[in-house]
Amino acid sequence: MASPALTAALHRVDAVFGGMTAPADGCTYCYGEADLALLAVPGAPLGDGLLLRFFHKAPDHFEDHPAVVRRLLPDVFRLIADGRCGLLWTPNGLGRAEWRTWPDEQVAAIAGFLDVWWRETLADPAPAGGVGPVWELCVDMHRSLAPVHDVWAAVPRGGTEDRHLADWIAYRIEDLLNDDLWVLPLEMTEHLPELRSWLVEHAPARLTAHPDPLLARKVALLALGEEERWVAYSELIASAG
Repeated sequence: MASPALTAALHRVDAVFGGMTAPADGCTYCYGEADLALLAVPGAPLGDGLLLRFFHKAPDHFEDHPAVVRRLLPDVFRLIADGRCGLLWTPNGLGRAEWRTWPDEQVAAIAGFLDVWWRETLADPAPAGGVGPVWELCVDMHRSLAPVHDVWAAVPRGGTEDRHLADWIAYRIEDLLNDDLWVLPLEMTEHLPELRSWLVEHAPARLTAHPDPLLARKVALLALGEEERWVAYSELIASAG
């Protein structure tokens, strides 16, 4: 069940985007004409399957992709609020729609919802879907690391947020050390240096309670170039016995 804060954010999204429509023009290879016609009907039920097929399709499949995303947002965010974010994947329509160029009221409703969802995910000891998928979706929807990581950096140390960060890093550290682009959403791989730099600056101090005593030192290696990094990594592992 959604919290009062998430419910309020969802109501704001409904107030701003509810009743919007989009042109019933799109790729008739991927969609039937009856499916596309639903986009032009305010509030017409789409069902999760069609909703997600619309939401994740590349923008060139629609005459007016931003209008399609606006039409879908109340249903998409309601799916998130119901804890069914596992049905979403990246890349997604919101991240591709350059929504920060939209009218201020629309930008504020979207940013407000994503902020509440991310903060509550971090504060929840066992969030639905896990922190990793929510992090990926938030980063992809924002098309930026900063709105997501600024929240993580600002919370007091020693809480649930630190455990989530440590668990995510422990799961991804080998990929990060290998410069694996798949750590990030598909269309955001150019942000990998920014991600490494943020982790080097903010993560080690939050990893002191993690059972792996080498984890913070592994994160520090992300500051090194690839060749130097692997020499240092080998020495680190050897010294640990």
